[in-house]
Amino acid sequence: MWFAYKFIVLFVSLLLMHAASPPITGLAHSTMEETFPSEGERLTEGPSTLEFWFQDPVVLHAESIQLKSQTGTKIKLEDTQIDPDDKTHLISNLIDELPPGSYAVKISVIALDGDVLEESLNFQVVEKGKTKHQPVFKIIQNYPEDGEITDGSPQKLDLWFNQPPNITAIGVFDDRQQSISIKEPVMDPNNPNHVVIEFNEVLPKGSYQVTWYARPAASDDISLPDTIDVFYFAVDEFTAIQQPSEGEPVGSAWFASMGLKQVGYWLFFIGIMALFGLAFFQNVIHREPILLKRSTLSFFLLFFVFTGVILVLVAQKSELDSLSFIQFLSLKFVWIPLLQLGLLLLGIFLTKGRLLFFAAALLLIPLITGHAAYPRYGGYLSLFMNALHLLAVSIWVGGLLAILTFPKKEEMKKFLRSTLPAFSNWAFGSLTVIIVTGLYMTMKYVPSYTFESFWKSEWGKAIVLKMVLTLAVLLIGLFQRRLIKQVTEKALCKVVNRVRVEIIYAALLLLFASVLVVSTPGSAEQGVYPSTVEKEDIELDVNFSPLKLGLNVLTMEFEGEKVEDVQVTLSMPPNYQVNYKAFKVEEGVFKLTGNLLHGAGTMDMTVKAETSQGEEVEFAFRVVIPGEMRFNE
Repeated sequence: MWFAYKFIVLFVSLLLMHAASPPITGLAHSTMEETFPSEGERLTEGPSTLEFWFQDPVVLHAESIQLKSQTGTKIKLEDTQIDPDDKTHLISNLIDELPPGSYAVKISVIALDGDVLEESLNFQVVEKGKTKHQPVFKIIQNYPEDGEITDGSPQKLDLWFNQPPNITAIGVFDDRQQSISIKEPVMDPNNPNHVVIEFNEVLPKGSYQVTWYARPAASDDISLPDTIDVFYFAVDEFTAIQQPSEGEPVGSAWFASMGLKQVGYWLFFIGIMALFGLAFFQNVIHREPILLKRSTLSFFLLFFVFTGVILVLVAQKSELDSLSFIQFLSLKFVWIPLLQLGLLLLGIFLTKGRLLFFAAALLLIPLITGHAAYPRYGGYLSLFMNALHLLAVSIWVGGLLAILTFPKKEEMKKFLRSTLPAFSNWAFGSLTVIIVTGLYMTMKYVPSYTFESFWKSEWGKAIVLKMVLTLAVLLIGLFQRRLIKQVTEKALCKVVNRVRVEIIYAALLLLFASVLVVSTPGSAEQGVYPSTVEKEDIELDVNFSPLKLGLNVLTMEFEGEKVEDVQVTLSMPPNYQVNYKAFKVEEGVFKLTGNLLHGAGTMDMTVKAETSQGEEVEFAFRVVIPGEMRFNE
């Protein structure tokens, strides 16, 4: 059959492309928000539990939490369970108390859409005496101060630590990120906590970044990492730190995540939707007994579903290779697709209940794929909208296949005359539902974005291409409705030819749908969302330029009471947190510059402002930085 040949050619092409492409490793933050112990924590006694908090509910398997000692010996855990009061909270109970030593935890859980999330955690258990009265090593004062605009070029840097330091590296960089020549750090003979670094040159006007690495001089623990910190100052005036001109990276027009798993989902979608749509066409739209080549077509589509399921399960098993076959089969992301295959087989052999069996298999899709199951994306309402979307697409796709495959050639004219008007109404109704539900899910998943952030993400790119194809189908449908009123042989031939084109568009739409299943909606989103305001008579407007990874300028404009000092804290789970003092560039306007947004995803920002009356006002924001930051979301 013509359409079968096209599908097979495209399928084989995608397999060859996947085989020829190098594997792509996702550099991303996980959805893990907090852990106990925290990363790198030194405990004076072994914990009785290991605890993990995720952004969304997750699914456990037999090897979800693995604990090993510094020698690589696996330590048996009593059990790992999900907190019944908080589905995002995992608790692993230890059987025995851990002796002093270093420990590594491997975390492997499954997201609600079936993909695997993997993380790691390292902590230490030390003897109580080794950590007693050990202050956190840090700078307590520096000149120039963080956020200070000096009058003229300073001659030196002064750093005061809370204990004698050993400076392992220090660098000063101008606003073009060029290194400034400095002398070797010198310890103040009268104060071992004070270090002086003189400049070898006069500093021009503009902003400067100081990056230092140091550790306590008295520390004999070589396993401890250096403390790293950054602060900024400016000479005479504030300027934005600029990225050296290296050209803009060229994005790929193709989808980096496209592989066997996505091809599997594509074949799965085509087969299951076409089977339901054909059954719906026969039972609801046409309603007349017709002689069909149904057996061959049904088994051909079932083969698509079977092949798709096998490809997806092979990909999932490779991600969970430590699980036994029985443990793997117990996962709902494994047994539900197998249940769907069983329902499709029943529908093929049991004619009376065919439509119900196919519908049940179709409506199980949102439970194991896509993002509708995530509570933060709408929960049950999004699941309902996703189900409507699937039903509408299936009715449209199934009707197109029926027109091409149901009637014999000599009966085509009669069939089209009796059926096309009814299918035309159902098709336009389906397209309306597809558009409405698609817009709902897009806005629910990505409430704030720019055209640039949307197109640069795989999720946004797939949405745009789906919209273009849907518009093309809509235009074809408008022309089809005009031709339906004509009964000439020429008009009917045009209808059939356009149906073939729509079939190709439908296949491409489902291909992009398979990309949406494994891509990240949050990678297209960007925005700054206020969370709380402590004082009503002060207003704050914030703006990141640009709001993306790399170098940024944060501008904060206050209205109302006079503000004298601003401190900014940026944090990101599970352990990232930095603090900056902002530059006061004019009355009511404060700025920060540098690599403020260190990673894609959701960052919390707290702005603490001190008024001229000595009052402290706090503002909280949620900053969403676009980009592929998580394997699943």
